[in-house]
Amino acid sequence: MITGRYFDGKSSASHDATLEFGADAVTVRGLAQDLVVPLAQIDISDRIANIARRIALPGGALFETADNDAVDRARDAAGLQTKAALVHWLESRWPISLAALALVVIAAFSFMRWGIPAVASWTARVLPPEVDRAIGSGTLELLDEYVFLASDLRIERQRELQARFEQMTAPLRDGHEYRLEFRDGGDIGANAFALPSGIIVMTDDLVAEARSDDEIVAVLAHEIGHVRGRHALRQMLEAAGVSAMSVALLGDVSSITGVLNATPVLLNAKISRDFETEADHFARQWMRENGVPQASFDAILCRIAGGKSDGTGYDFLATHPPTRERAKCEDDN
Repeated sequence: MITGRYFDGKSSASHDATLEFGADAVTVRGLAQDLVVPLAQIDISDRIANIARRIALPGGALFETADNDAVDRARDAAGLQTKAALVHWLESRWPISLAALALVVIAAFSFMRWGIPAVASWTARVLPPEVDRAIGSGTLELLDEYVFLASDLRIERQRELQARFEQMTAPLRDGHEYRLEFRDGGDIGANAFALPSGIIVMTDDLVAEARSDDEIVAVLAHEIGHVRGRHALRQMLEAAGVSAMSVALLGDVSSITGVLNATPVLLNAKISRDFETEADHFARQWMRENGVPQASFDAILCRIAGGKSDGTGYDFLATHPPTRERAKCEDDN
């Protein structure tokens, strides 16, 4: 006998009753008249911790009991074993639950680290260059309004470097519309930026920092590598994938702890470092093929970084690899 409460489905009133499982039917006793229901017409709710079980009866009637163990025994004896019982058995054993959790964490991290970048890379390859132009549309105008100032570099010097840039990009047939722009970067200092559409912006400070045109060409080759690799599009796709995975696994990302909130940020920083490494490889390959000394790239990178290549600091938060991994600086000797 299983003790519990009976609801007739017509009112909220309950009646103390007992439930008895038979070979072919269940019998509810304690009512004005015993109620006999074939096993095929009942529905037993799944077991969830110690929450009261409900046995649904025809006509909206319901039998409710807190004696979960008795329900399980009676159900098993009647041959009503279900997959839900196996789930409860697994959930109630901590070693199995912890092992399953570990597998989920490993699988999720592996997919975010390697799966999402692979999917994003494939997606970027099949999308037309027009997508890059759409992403970069209006970006330079926005930067000119809020970040950059007009360049003070002599027009003659701009034209010299633009001619060199056109020689570099003329053989490229990748659907991008390459263009070199010069700006006063202000607080940004010596730097260069590749926009998805193929526009590369170089600051006056970087031109002043360079000691030869080969150093400038090395930086331009690096930025062309970003455009060729479609890194802006891939970063957008990967960031979206990481965020979606985080929300799927952790729920509302804004409501979890700061450590968990940091996960997409750290992974995206790693993504950025990977793209910088790809662009470096492209630049060095282009320099080898075009007779530009590798030392030019090392020199400008080390000079921009202040000559420091020891990699001290929180490199795992940096969006660029440590300079010591990208170039050979004088203090490495």
